[in-house]
Amino acid sequence: MLKAVATTNSNRNLEFPILLRTFPDNLTEIDHHKDGCAYHCMQTEPGLDKFVGDAYGIEKSLEPLIRRAEKWVPNEKHQDTPIFVLATAGLRRLNKDIARGVLDDIENVVKLHEFKVRKDWIRVLSGEEEAYYGWIALNHHMGMFGNTSRLPTLGLLDLGGSSLQVATESKQLKGNEYGIFRSKIGSFEHQIMAASLPTFGLNEAFDRTVVMLSHSQAFIERDFGTFEIAHPCLSYEFTQNYTCHGCFEGNFTRKIRKSNNFLINLVGEPNWEKCKLLARAAAVNSSSSDWSKLSDDSYCTGLSSINGESMLNLLGKTQSAARYHALSGFFAVYNLLDLDSSANLSKIWEKGQKLCSKSLLGLTKMPINQKYADFLCFRVPYMISLLQNTLCVGDKEIIFGPVDVSWTLGAALVEGKDLWLSDTNTSKSSIFSYLRFKIMLFSPPILFVVLAILLYAVYRSQIKLPLLGRNATSLPSYIGSKRRAPLM
Repeated sequence: MLKAVATTNSNRNLEFPILLRTFPDNLTEIDHHKDGCAYHCMQTEPGLDKFVGDAYGIEKSLEPLIRRAEKWVPNEKHQDTPIFVLATAGLRRLNKDIARGVLDDIENVVKLHEFKVRKDWIRVLSGEEEAYYGWIALNHHMGMFGNTSRLPTLGLLDLGGSSLQVATESKQLKGNEYGIFRSKIGSFEHQIMAASLPTFGLNEAFDRTVVMLSHSQAFIERDFGTFEIAHPCLSYEFTQNYTCHGCFEGNFTRKIRKSNNFLINLVGEPNWEKCKLLARAAAVNSSSSDWSKLSDDSYCTGLSSINGESMLNLLGKTQSAARYHALSGFFAVYNLLDLDSSANLSKIWEKGQKLCSKSLLGLTKMPINQKYADFLCFRVPYMISLLQNTLCVGDKEIIFGPVDVSWTLGAALVEGKDLWLSDTNTSKSSIFSYLRFKIMLFSPPILFVVLAILLYAVYRSQIKLPLLGRNATSLPSYIGSKRRAPLM
């Protein structure tokens, strides 16, 4: 189910630190391509939400990431370098108490290393925070902040495996309809609409299509109570054991089993036209039963509902963004199609249809890794439907990339801001204390007293004066004593 986006009204004054140097100096020394990233990052799978009650699994998941950080940060800087662990959609789905247990296990692992850490630096981000941080990262990376004149900012479209984040600056939005962040960055005020759609990531959306197919009787019950579901976006060669959450709702079989999870055999039954309709239904959150009746027109419908509330034209009514940048999953799908940078949505449709209409039928092999090819023919129409039919930005300029921008940069800038300002203020305080000391030290009264003490010290080093309060007297050593003449 799609959850309502909680409203966040946040006012922030942001002054970002200045980048002086990056570590390591030669980034090519660390091989990152084997870690599943197209840029300098590292990923481990599965997500931390899969390690509930499994402290050992969390350690094995985090250790490679922390060891990578230890290689990047010079040894002498480890104790001064803060480390943040900010969880996203996977942990957001968990019960708060269960998620807290996972966070405690994470803290225990991080504390085994020398990096600076605090308990409040290990937490679960809200979807709106994730979108907001992505917006900060994008506009900071593209140089939209820190200018003497105000520049139009860029809109963010960030597609993950579980959720979809969108963020854009807008002067039209008022009230509490969406998550609103009001930030002063440099000299300019910004009002950012940030929203998170929890089940609209690439993997979650595909899962919903399987549920839709089970509701529309597109399944076969095999011997021994096993089920087979045929998917129009998969090739004839595809077959996979698949755990379906929410399949067969209202079906007699589900009532007998009294279970929400079914182990099924997912197979391919390719049909490009049906695939496009199914992907569009997932994009607009259509009800499970009427997906096959959707028209093939490319018009803006918006989301059907979020917990019964209409959410039409989520971004279509905002006019402040100069253009939109589609990141993460959007870029990954676009990149697999091997298109040039000027390709628009029509070109993406054409290339997707050309590849999938033949490859689904086994007439040709896709020129990409099979791991990505299996689901590409669902992801292409789903991605385009999100942009055209759900987010309603099909008529706006959309750039796919840059590849090296992630919400993590925004989180580092914002979350680390207070730490940076604290260090800066401490340094300023030390300087001011030193200056006050110098001013006091060289004031005329102090100088007079110090000079008097010095003169007295010099005088005492030459003449031993009698000390006051003593009965005995003594003569200076250089005055000889007079001798009396002896009595005759």
